Amino acid sequence: MNRISRPHPRPWASRRLICLSFAGGGTVGFRPWARKLPVDIELRALCYPGRESRFGDQIIGGWQGLVDDCVTALQNEVRAPYVLYGHSMGALVAYEAARALQARGAEGPESLVLSGHIAPRNWTGTGSAALAAAPDEDLASWLQATGGAPRAVLADPDLRSLAVDLLRMDMAAYASYRYEPGERLRAGIHFMVGEAELSPLHEGWADLTDGPFSQEVLPGGHFFTPRVWGALPRHMPVFAPDAAAGLAS
Repeated sequence: MNRISRPHPRPWASRRLICLSFAGGGTVGFRPWARKLPVDIELRALCYPGRESRFGDQIIGGWQGLVDDCVTALQNEVRAPYVLYGHSMGALVAYEAARALQARGAEGPESLVLSGHIAPRNWTGTGSAALAAAPDEDLASWLQATGGAPRAVLADPDLRSLAVDLLRMDMAAYASYRYEPGERLRAGIHFMVGEAELSPLHEGWADLTDGPFSQEVLPGGHFFTPRVWGALPRHMPVFAPDAAAGLAS
C-alpha cells in the first residue's frame, strides 16, 4: 500500500518535506508547494485512510491506529533525511509519530514544523467529540466556516457528503487523543500560528523538545492568509537561510 504521494518527484533530492494534513483533509493543499521548494528538496504528502488513493479505507484503532498508520508509512516509504510538517490535527499526528519513531530507535525526522494547533497538554478533545456526533449539516457548516474544504466541494452534494464523512471519521479519532508525558524529542520544533487565533493554549510546544525551538506568528487565522499558505515553506527555518533564498516565487 502506498500511503505517501509525490506530486513532483525528484529522485535526486537530498532531503524531503513530508506533509500531514488537518482533519478531513487530504494531500491536495500541499501539492502547489512541490515546485516552489529548492531543487534538492522533494515534497511528499501522507494520505490518511478514506481519501484519494485510500478511498474506502477506515481508521482502525482510533487515534493510536491513525498514528501507527503514519509511522508505518514513514518507516516503509520515506528515506532520511526528512522534515515532518503537520497542520492542525496533522501537527499532533506528526508530533506523536516522531515520538513513536524515537521510542522504537527508528530513524525519524531531523526536525518538525508544526502549525495551527494548541500544545498537546492543553488538548481535551471536547470540541472534536461534539463535531463527530453532530448532524451532517453542522459538519458542512464547520468546513465552510473554517475553510477546511473548497467551495466547489461543498457545492456538490456527493462531494460534500464525502467531505463530511471524512471529517466525522477523523474527528472521532482526534477526539480520543490524550497527551501522555514522556521522553522529549531530540528533533527540534518550529511552530507557526495565525495571529487571529493565537492564545495561551498554544504555549507548551517548547517543552516537548531538547532540540532547537522557534515560533512564528503569521498573518491570518487557522489557515493563515491564502498568500501566506501558498508560500508557507518560506517560513520553515529548516530551509533557511540558504534554502529559503532559493525558493521559487
